[in-house]
Amino acid sequence: MTGLPVTTPYSWNVADSFTASIGNTIRDQLTFLQKPPSFVGYQGTTQSLGNQSWTPLGLDQAPMDSYGGHSTTTNTSRYTCQSGVGGWYTVCGVYAPNGNSTGFRAVKIQVNGVAVIGSAAYLPAQGAELGVVTPTKDVFLNPGDYVEVSGWQSSGGSLGTALDADLRAGLWVRYSHA
Repeated sequence: MTGLPVTTPYSWNVADSFTASIGNTIRDQLTFLQKPPSFVGYQGTTQSLGNQSWTPLGLDQAPMDSYGGHSTTTNTSRYTCQSGVGGWYTVCGVYAPNGNSTGFRAVKIQVNGVAVIGSAAYLPAQGAELGVVTPTKDVFLNPGDYVEVSGWQSSGGSLGTALDADLRAGLWVRYSHA
């Protein structure tokens, strides 16, 4: 079962009898707790980022998307909170630029295109491929809100993303609580 909304726990009254409706509500609550909204997305195609320009990172691979909040063809940088499951989500992202020894690399989490305070990370260029990882943050999402990871670089020109077996740009999103 996927796509279950966040439910309100049943409030028992002294005269209540156990019914199928109450049992189904409890079942759905337990099922939701076992499989809350979760998303893992990463790049399967390299992306070029312009010099000194924050750019949402496209994620065309989504091996896990339990509530259908991501499209691999439209607005591929976004995970969108689905109807009925608004609340706090734990989010982490990574930007994986190709090797270059000039400037800095940076990454941040955004909600609806606005940076999440405290979510950015910066590293000086290393000359080799590297992964710049955001701090793990809890963000509140209402249904329809979207979260994405953006990269930034200052190499002096365009710089592509790395596509190694163990290093790629990605986004991880998991429902935490209402």
